[in-house]
Amino acid sequence: MLKILFIIFIGFMSLQAEDTLSVNEFKASIFSRVSKKPVQIETSLIFEGRDVEEYDFKIIDVLNIIIGSFYVENLLTSKGKEGLKETIIKYASNKYGIDIDNIYIQKLNIVKNTTAKTIIDELRKEGYIRK
Repeated sequence: MLKILFIIFIGFMSLQAEDTLSVNEFKASIFSRVSKKPVQIETSLIFEGRDVEEYDFKIIDVLNIIIGSFYVENLLTSKGKEGLKETIIKYASNKYGIDIDNIYIQKLNIVKNTTAKTIIDELRKEGYIRK
């Protein structure tokens, strides 16, 4: 009898176990309210929840959709980052039925676009190239 209870207990605990999904170096273009141009960001996130590893492709879809709905200026504030987390959790639950318990932002950076012209302009500014 004790063995059966132990097996049932272990089975129940495995159903409650959380998965962890790491999304590293995720890049997306989002709109800037100030410059009125798209800006590329790069982020690394960790998701905790049930079945997040199994449905990683759905989480990436949610991430693409939700990040694109934010302005870059909003993501630079702590309130904006918390709003991003909440929106991702709600959308994943409503759209795909995925239960995300926590999201941890490891990195969220604006990627500076480097073109030949920007490199030349920087070299001119530093005095390495004369006009």
